[in-house]
Amino acid sequence: MTIFDFAIVNGQLMPLEQAQISLFNKAYFSSFGVYESIKVDQGRPFYLEEHLHRLHKSAAMLDLELAVDTPTLARWFERLAQVEPQATWSLKILVIGTADAGTAPIIGMQADPLATYAPVFYETGAAAVLYEGQRALPRCKSLNTLVNYLARRAATRAGAVEGLLHHQSHLTEGARSNLFVVRDGQLLTPPESDVLSGITRDIILHLMQETAHPVIEAPLPIDLSLYEEVFISSTSMHVLPITQIDGRPIGSGQIGPITRLAMERFNQHYRQVMTQGVWV
Repeated sequence: MTIFDFAIVNGQLMPLEQAQISLFNKAYFSSFGVYESIKVDQGRPFYLEEHLHRLHKSAAMLDLELAVDTPTLARWFERLAQVEPQATWSLKILVIGTADAGTAPIIGMQADPLATYAPVFYETGAAAVLYEGQRALPRCKSLNTLVNYLARRAATRAGAVEGLLHHQSHLTEGARSNLFVVRDGQLLTPPESDVLSGITRDIILHLMQETAHPVIEAPLPIDLSLYEEVFISSTSMHVLPITQIDGRPIGSGQIGPITRLAMERFNQHYRQVMTQGVWV
């Protein structure tokens, strides 16, 4: 048993070890499915409704019909949260298709340890590496995460925190994050049509729209010398500054002012949301 002992499969609460799927499930073998990861802090999910909406959106891209609506999925989460002793964790939702047409997909929920990042990364910046590749169906959060895995492995081997994907001479996204850069004083991120639109990415776009540095969606050439600042974002890492890529410093090699502004605004928003009386 782990510190997380339970799972929910198709609405049924069960011990985690009973939540199994056959290795010979053809749909799973073909990555025919979608998933979500949602941060739970002190028992409260961060932007649960938006994550569940994206889950349905990703499923629709695969013509994978979810017979369970968002309120029902939210109730499943509540039930799982009631039996989990840990206050802070990551809610993993898997939707796995079936090989037989007309058969409802398997929907599973489980609690996982939340990925954490060293405080020093937020104080002085972190390192990343470049990895050539593109996720299958970039706008869909599908189970096909091979490229993500290989990019993360390359980063780990290099002692870096993230692998940054590039395709056709352009930066696109991190293996598990969205990418932002500052070029000539402008805050840029790749177009939504080319990447998975992260929930945290969307929040940053909204928060920075109210500042002197609104986010501009534009293709990002792979030439790192063009950028004064780089940061990445995700549910677990929030806004994480990147000051070195492939061993070379970005700009001055220090966390830049626009990155710091994005960090401050997001952290303030996070605190406000998580102290509200209702889920967002």
